[in-house]
Amino acid sequence: MKEKFYILIFILFFSNLIFGQKAKLNISIDDRIETLYSVAYFDNYFLVNKHANIYKNTLDQKLTSLKNHRAVALFDTISKKYNFSYYRPIEWILQYSDFPKFEKIKTKSDAEDETITKGKEYLLEEFRNELTKFNQDSLFQNYLKAIKPINEKIINKILQSKTIRYLPDYLEDYYGTKLSSYNLILSPLIHSGGFNAEITNQKGEKEVYAVIGPNGEIDFYPHFDNDYLETDMILHEFGHSFVNPLSKKYEKEIENLRIKYYDKKLEKSGRQQGYSQWKYVFNEILLRAIVINISRSKFGKEKADKLLEFEKSGGFELVETVSKKLNIYETNRKKYKKFEEFYPVLLNELK
Repeated sequence: MKEKFYILIFILFFSNLIFGQKAKLNISIDDRIETLYSVAYFDNYFLVNKHANIYKNTLDQKLTSLKNHRAVALFDTISKKYNFSYYRPIEWILQYSDFPKFEKIKTKSDAEDETITKGKEYLLEEFRNELTKFNQDSLFQNYLKAIKPINEKIINKILQSKTIRYLPDYLEDYYGTKLSSYNLILSPLIHSGGFNAEITNQKGEKEVYAVIGPNGEIDFYPHFDNDYLETDMILHEFGHSFVNPLSKKYEKEIENLRIKYYDKKLEKSGRQQGYSQWKYVFNEILLRAIVINISRSKFGKEKADKLLEFEKSGGFELVETVSKKLNIYETNRKKYKKFEEFYPVLLNELK
C-alpha cells in the first residue's frame, strides 16, 4: 500500500512538471490606483473617465477639502510640465508596495523608458511622500472603507463570466509562451480604455498588468461590460507583452512595409486613435487581428466578424489582411510552436 502511495505521489509530481499549472488571472480594484486617480480627479486630469458615478459623487460631496492637498498641486505640475502622464503614472505606482509603507519593491521592465522628464526625478520622491499623506488622511481612509463593498460587488459581477478566467490560457496557447502572472486591475475613475504595464518583481519575474476603466455606468455604478473587458481589453492589453518585444526586434523589417501600407488614409486613422507613427499603427493592427482570430476560435464567428467590422469602420482595414495571414501560423502549429518563430514569416508574407 505504501509503495502505491509513493507511486501516486510521483505521478502527480511528474504530471505537474510536464503539464504545469494553468495560468491564473488576478482581478482587483487597487487602493494605490484609486488613491492616484482620486488625486487626478481633483486635478481635472484629462484621462479621468467622463461618466458620472457614485465614486465621483462621494469624492465631490465628502472630500472637497482634499482638492487643496499638496499631492493634487504636485500632480498637476509633473503631469502637465514633465511628461508624467498617460501610462507612466500607472507604471510608476505599480512598482511600490501598498500603503502606508508605499516603498519601491519592483522595477519596470523597460528601463530605457523615462518615467518623468530627465532631471526632474526628485519630484517623484516628493510626490510619493505627498501621495502617502493623501492616502492616510482620515477623510480618504473613510472614503476607501465606504467604497469597499461597492468594489466587491463590481468584482463579483465580473467573476460571473464563464470565460474570463480562461483568457490567460487562450493567450498562452496562441502565442506558445508563458508569463509569470496576469493582473487585471479595474479602476472606476480611469477613462474608458486602459493601460498595459510590465513590472519585474524581486525574483526577476515579469508581472503583466491591464489597468482598465469602465465603459459606462448603470444606475450611477461603473459598468465594465464583459465583452469589452475580455476581447477589447484583456486579450488586447495582455497581448502587448507578447507582441511588443517582437515589434522592437524587427523594427527595421516593419519599417520596410511602410511604403506599401502606410498611406494618408491609414496615417489619419492611426492619428485619430492616438498612434502617430507607422510602427505603432502596425503593432496595433497586428494585436487587433490576433484578438479577432482568438475570438473566432473561442467565442465564435459572429463575435469575430463584429470585431473585424468595428476595426474596418475605424479605418484599420489592414486588420483583415493580417488576420488572414495569421491563418498560416494557426494551421501550422507543429512547424511554428511559438508566435515568435512565425513573426518574421508574417512580415515576409506582407511584403
